[in-house]
Amino acid sequence: MFIGHYGVAYIVKTKASDIPLWLLFTSVQLLDIIAFTLVLLGIEKASFVPSDNPFFRNYLDLPYSHSLSGTLLISAIVLVIFWAMDKKTWAWILGSCVLSHWVIDLIVHTPDLSLFFGSSKVGLGLWHYPILTYILEIAFVVIGWMLLKKNLYSYLLLFLMVGAFTGMVFAEEPPIFREHYVLRTSIVLIANLLFIFVAYLWDRETKSQRTESGYRDSRYIYKTE
Repeated sequence: MFIGHYGVAYIVKTKASDIPLWLLFTSVQLLDIIAFTLVLLGIEKASFVPSDNPFFRNYLDLPYSHSLSGTLLISAIVLVIFWAMDKKTWAWILGSCVLSHWVIDLIVHTPDLSLFFGSSKVGLGLWHYPILTYILEIAFVVIGWMLLKKNLYSYLLLFLMVGAFTGMVFAEEPPIFREHYVLRTSIVLIANLLFIFVAYLWDRETKSQRTESGYRDSRYIYKTE
């Protein structure tokens, strides 16, 4: 799954409003961020494969970042970091968000997700139905997005996500991307980091609006006393 992971972050945000959305975004997509980095370092592999199915245009060999064992390790590290920061509730939630990535990928991937660093690969294969996968991902993101309070950055974020994912599914991939996995991987990594950055701006604007609203309310109370 691609942008669908962010739908998890939106839904969690409705129940854990004190956790910044950008941090939830980072946790649900941390496995991919690590994978893209490992691909650029030559440790894992992701390259173009010709296919009529847009979800099968990637040859993926991600034995570390996307194995169940690797996921559990990364999730545990996130949990320990925030536990050590005395944010115990955040620790459990963010650690679970990291784990959610693998669980969702299990549904959509064909058997290319390993259980233990490259062995016993699994995947239920929803990607065999590209239109259904596309509709479900868009719906998941939009429904989660609708549950939160909006501002300019929220609309920008939805536009970027839906636009990028729609282009990925329906547009022909430029030859330069097909031939250069470093450029191809870098573009996808930058797109995800951009989503996280816009989520940070959304958080900041929301916090600013709440502060301003609280200030106006306090002035009103002072005047009426």
